[in-house]
Amino acid sequence: MRALLWPAAAAALLAVGCSSAPDRDAAAEKHPDPRPLGGALHYTAAESAALHRAEEREVRKCMAGRGFDYHPIPVGDVRRRAAESPYGLLTRSRAAQDGYGLTVRRLKKPPADPNAQRVSALAEGDRRAWEAALKGAADGPREEIELPGGPTVSVATDSCVSVARRALYGASWDRNHYALQSLRNMVVTDTLDHALMRAAERKWAACMRDEGFRYEHREDPLKALKKRLDSAGTDAAALRATGREELRIAVRDAACQVEADLAEQVVRAQKRVEKALPAARTSLLDDFRAARRTALEHAEARDTAGQVAASPSA
Repeated sequence: MRALLWPAAAAALLAVGCSSAPDRDAAAEKHPDPRPLGGALHYTAAESAALHRAEEREVRKCMAGRGFDYHPIPVGDVRRRAAESPYGLLTRSRAAQDGYGLTVRRLKKPPADPNAQRVSALAEGDRRAWEAALKGAADGPREEIELPGGPTVSVATDSCVSVARRALYGASWDRNHYALQSLRNMVVTDTLDHALMRAAERKWAACMRDEGFRYEHREDPLKALKKRLDSAGTDAAALRATGREELRIAVRDAACQVEADLAEQVVRAQKRVEKALPAARTSLLDDFRAARRTALEHAEARDTAGQVAASPSA
């Protein structure tokens, strides 16, 4: 399985001598990939794809039960999402092939919604009814989920999207998922703000200066590239030039991250941050992991059954 798949247009636009075997290069790199909370909220590309298909099947089932047609939305760019580090860490192979993913993400369109054209052609009342069934009625029942130290999330419990999640993951999934997401974000923020990370970032900045880039913080190159992409608009030549510049900067960034031992310092800082978490904040991890495991087993079993049914020899 390749680590990243580019759309043909993006590959043609940005290819500047990237490795012909990025998987082997990535596998050869002994590069820590720290994830908060033991990676409880991280999914491989295959897991994300299987869960997406399973959720879409449940949505279609719910919509059919309410008298509406629904066509599942295709799986999106799960490979790139799975490869992204919550700490902005880069492997050299990924940097050489994909940069920071900014230009490709700008060019790549999300999967087309197979329902959009048909639903837009419905009479206004029918369209509203279809959307209310899918997303929940404005005046329908809702669950208010208060996040620790954060905002309150309101979930439409009668929507087919919510019904699908409960069918796949269980009744407590939304509450646990949002709580862990909030906790994960807190761990990332505190880890990046840790003294170990600030020291490593100073080493990284010094390395980047030696390479000709006057950055103080690791988000500086991303900010500059995003600004350049905004200025490029739809100009193909400007986008191509920005893509090449992105690859050039990212390759040097990845090398400086290694020189500054950035990934190793993330591991150390994250461990200290998580050790200081109150037990009450992480007590729901076991329930979450159990629900995740059950959902993955169900999703993968359904995928396997579907492949067998579709096989000409079946």
